[in-house]
This record gives sequence, structure tokens and C-alpha cells, in this order.
Amino acid sequence: MKNAHRFFTATKQGYTLIELMLIVAIIGILAAVTIPAYQVHVKKEKFAQVVAAGSTARAAVEACAQQLKTVAGCNGGSNGVPADVTGNAGNYVASVSIKDGVVTVVPQEKDGILASDTYVATPTMHGADNPLQWSTADSGCIATALCK
Repeated sequence: MKNAHRFFTATKQGYTLIELMLIVAIIGILAAVTIPAYQVHVKKEKFAQVVAAGSTARAAVEACAQQLKTVAGCNGGSNGVPADVTGNAGNYVASVSIKDGVVTVVPQEKDGILASDTYVATPTMHGADNPLQWSTADSGCIATALCK
């Protein structure tokens, strides 16, 4: 009787088809959620070069505004503000321009970043001795969440 029991008990070896399909479905769902999030993250990293170019120009505008006590006249190429850069201004930067303290950086169209994703930093002075307050509300990159 001991030997008869051995023939009637089945040993499980491997996974069933349903278990394998469930694993594939879980991996597919995870990929569908994580891949778009990763792509947005990579695009934001690349757009950081555009924001960095704007930060350099903002520092020059702040020095100009401190000297002139106003942002009027803080233009590219005057009053210690670097000249506007057009053409390939960096790996992801097409141009940087400064007009009355407003810094506009236009990105190059590549790797999912569009020229319409501009970074615009607008200064506001609250008195001659107060630091500038910067706003990026007019930026095209707000709609695509690249500069939030």
C-alpha cells in the first residue's frame, strides 16, 4: 500500500500557464506606469540646462539692478549684463536674450523639448534696496511641467 500512494500523488513542477500570464500582466502594468514617468524625468533633466542658462543671466540682471536701482536698462550687452546669445548657445539652449531685466531662454528642439518650451524669468523690484523677485509665470515650459 505504501507504493500505491506514490503513484497517486502528483508533485508540482514549474508554474501553470495562468501563473505565468499573471506575472506577464503585472510586469506590463508596471512598465506602462513607469516608462512615461521616466521619460518625463529625463526630459526635465535635459531642460535643466535651459534653466541654468537663465540663472546665469538672472545673476547678471540682479547685479545690474542693484547698480542702477531699476531693471530698466538691464539689457543684453549693456550695464554689465552679458550680450544676448543666439544660435547654438549650449547643448539644449538655442538662445538667451535679456531685455529690461526679463531673461528669455529658448531651448533647442531636440529629445522631446520644443522651442515653445521657453523659459522666461521676469524680475520685479520692490524698492531700490530690496532684492529682485523672479517670476516664471510667462514661461512656455509651465504648460509642459518642465520648469515647475
